[in-house]
Amino acid sequence: MSRRYRIRVRETLRRVVKARDQVSTQLELLEVLPADRMAELLAAELEKRGFERHGEVLVREQGDVAVEVDLETGVVTVRAASEKEVEVEAQREGYSYDEGPRRSREIKKQLQEELRESLEEDAARQAGKLQSDVTDLLEGQLGDVTAELDQAVNRATAEALKRKAAQLGRIKQMADDPESGSLTIVVEL
Repeated sequence: MSRRYRIRVRETLRRVVKARDQVSTQLELLEVLPADRMAELLAAELEKRGFERHGEVLVREQGDVAVEVDLETGVVTVRAASEKEVEVEAQREGYSYDEGPRRSREIKKQLQEELRESLEEDAARQAGKLQSDVTDLLEGQLGDVTAELDQAVNRATAEALKRKAAQLGRIKQMADDPESGSLTIVVEL
């Protein structure tokens, strides 16, 4: 009569998973003044809103989200990134009969391979979840960033219109409502 032996294998997988997502768009900035002066007005407005200047690029980071505005090209890039340490642990059992130590090692090796594949799949699922979370974070921030950039562009354009009106003649009357975005300028030529 043969005897049955239980073979138990336990494995732990630790790894850092990273997830990133980004979206880019183009700012629509009217050239009321020359492009370099419009870019400077926009830069001044963005700096008031917490952006830091790095050459021709303005950057603001808030948590896992970064917003970059390239003043030369008008390209806005919003990036979200996160990383997380993943630890997954599992155990498998198999059986061997009185077939000798070699067969026991083969069964143990097979169980370890199956276990590693299972752990890799679990880690991949967690990485996919993290990627989904980062994408959701980016989508959530995108609406706020878009509205804020639109306001900054409107304020820069309003300032450019004021300067252009002053170049054309004497400003008789000006009504500026930053909340609604309306600007009325009466110029005497």
